[in-house]
Amino acid sequence: MKTGYGELRDFEPISHTFVRKDAQMRIRPAIFSLLLILATSGCYPQITGTVLDAETGAPIEGAVVFVQWTKTKGLPGLTYHDIYKIIEVETDKDGKFTISGTLSPFVDPPEVVIYKRGYVAWRNDFIFPGWRKRTDFKYQNDIVIKLEKFKERLSHKEHLDFIGYGISSYMADPKNPKNRKLENAIQWEKYVPDNKALKKDE
Repeated sequence: MKTGYGELRDFEPISHTFVRKDAQMRIRPAIFSLLLILATSGCYPQITGTVLDAETGAPIEGAVVFVQWTKTKGLPGLTYHDIYKIIEVETDKDGKFTISGTLSPFVDPPEVVIYKRGYVAWRNDFIFPGWRKRTDFKYQNDIVIKLEKFKERLSHKEHLDFIGYGISSYMADPKNPKNRKLENAIQWEKYVPDNKALKKDE
């Protein structure tokens, strides 16, 4: 078509099919990224760590590393936790351990207990004695855990309550899991009487 201003080319309308495909190509990566974030936000990959004596810095062999994941169920205000996965391993001669983790995006944060006879048990949520809130733990690779020696003035009964807090389902159910490393490791402490005279100094 010619006009007084020169030649005007015919305008070819954009195909609706092309527009839809182009929009889909742009949306798909965004959806994939969102799904990836949701799928991995609650996942806990394999990690390694080392358990050391807090005083000497020497590696502790044979310490039990217990990790429990649960799932929250029930209605708001009436929730409860079901065991989803439990891992129990022992440290090697260099004090090292490996936790295989879990890839479920719907689990609660893990509860970690590390126990060795003669030492104060270590938890990722509280500190014994005193039940102070622990704030220095991150689920990450190459973590270093330092265990304090168990002092005579401490109560074995209170120590056992501390160990069992939050993992009562594991303690109460001998069928879960089959290999009960933590339960076997603390058996001796159940029969040790507290020194009443020393407890007065706590």
